[in-house]
Amino acid sequence: MKLLIADDQTSLHTFLDKTMDWTALGITEIKHAYDGRETLQQLGEFLPDIVILDIQMPFMSGIETLQQLDHSIKKPKTVIVSAHDEFTYAREALRLDVYQYLLKPVDVVLLKKTILELTSAIHAEQQSVLAHEFGKLVHSRSAYANSLAVVERACGLLKLQQCAVLHIEGESLSEPLLAEWLLQAEPSLIPVVYRKSRDKYSCLLGITAPMPESRLLELCQETFSRIQAHIPEPAVSIGASRMMDGCHADQLPELLEQSEEAGRLSFYTCEPVNAYQEEAFNEAWGMQHFQSYEQAYREMVVREFAPEAARKLTAEMFDYFRSSRMPPEDVYSLVLHFLYVIAQSIPTMGRSSTKLDNITMDDLRSYRNIRELELLFMSLIDHIASIMKGPNLTEDMVMRVKQYVDLNYGEDLSLQMVADRFGVDRFQLSRLFKQEMNVNYWNYVIQIRMEKAAELLLRTEEKNSVIASVTGFVDESHFSRTFKKYYDVSPKQYRQLHRGEKH
Repeated sequence: MKLLIADDQTSLHTFLDKTMDWTALGITEIKHAYDGRETLQQLGEFLPDIVILDIQMPFMSGIETLQQLDHSIKKPKTVIVSAHDEFTYAREALRLDVYQYLLKPVDVVLLKKTILELTSAIHAEQQSVLAHEFGKLVHSRSAYANSLAVVERACGLLKLQQCAVLHIEGESLSEPLLAEWLLQAEPSLIPVVYRKSRDKYSCLLGITAPMPESRLLELCQETFSRIQAHIPEPAVSIGASRMMDGCHADQLPELLEQSEEAGRLSFYTCEPVNAYQEEAFNEAWGMQHFQSYEQAYREMVVREFAPEAARKLTAEMFDYFRSSRMPPEDVYSLVLHFLYVIAQSIPTMGRSSTKLDNITMDDLRSYRNIRELELLFMSLIDHIASIMKGPNLTEDMVMRVKQYVDLNYGEDLSLQMVADRFGVDRFQLSRLFKQEMNVNYWNYVIQIRMEKAAELLLRTEEKNSVIASVTGFVDESHFSRTFKKYYDVSPKQYRQLHRGEKH
């Protein structure tokens, strides 16, 4: 951070240089000026971030210097020092947005405090500037000339030695929480989180101390663990770009692409955190493979449907997806097409009751990795078999799970525990529950617990801690946050509002 000391008394310059530890205060460059004209020239050429300015100087006073400062030049944070305790000077300094008015002889303690406050304010401003420019970059995917200098200056003032970009996907997240979790993992970070869509975020990580790339992946894992502690069984993935020395706006679009490419790797790795790899995906299928599977599914459904044969064909197809490493979006498109082929091939008497006709790409994209997508496909094969050959056993199992949740809302209802109880794979249970109930399993658990909690708030005088325990929450704080998110009011406000309606 750059400082200009402007005063016609050489003794003040000497005194400040001897008594002030500028480096400890965040000052990296210092220049001196001894009259008004030299000060104005330095303000235009040196472009200081902070200026200590005497009011009375030869040729031009400090106030006049500020008044003549070119509007194209960013006005620095200014501290006035003066031997005159006059209201007129102070009022004019206030009008010119001077931060502090100090009397001579200068109080060193007060000046240190003032400089620390100014450097802190400048850091906050530059983080805001960096966030604004990064948001523009995320949308445009290109760095404009005027952004380059702004980003370079911000990175210099924030002392960024390295940077990286993360691509984060997951619902129920927020920008401030993500930034907080990243800082908990690594205090030397300056995280800038930008929400691209409902459940996608780009995060610029400014790094103020040297960090190996291996540490970047560790802090991503630590951040995921914090998300996991906050949101049970989160559907979250983090893709990390390579690290860049410094923070150069013209290279950020490439880091953005790398982070998104890394995020897509979770489709195949089924891991929540992935690092960028060159040439991670291959080209799409050739026409020969496409037509062979299409024909096989069509014939399999038109003839007597054999679930085991269909499952074997599906397993073979998904193994081929894995080995060929097609881009995930191509896999979703192929799966949607084959499901459409199967739906159109089902005999008329069964078609009205299938779940295949209304499946969309967005539905498929909610299955974030190839394992989940394959389980969905397998479950739909089971569904087809059930509607073509007998009663819907899937629906019966889901209804029994629903009844279990309704009756045991205060117990451990983690997906794994319930899946084990009913002897089914937890991923399969999750998908089947969503298909039958049109709501995610965990969202349904929260719904039941919130309805029971609301009922207890109105029917009883129990404290929040008791209601939290009865409805399956680990502590009162978690219960209160979940309740307010669900009902938009706190438990106490809910009790007051709804009891008031009764009277």
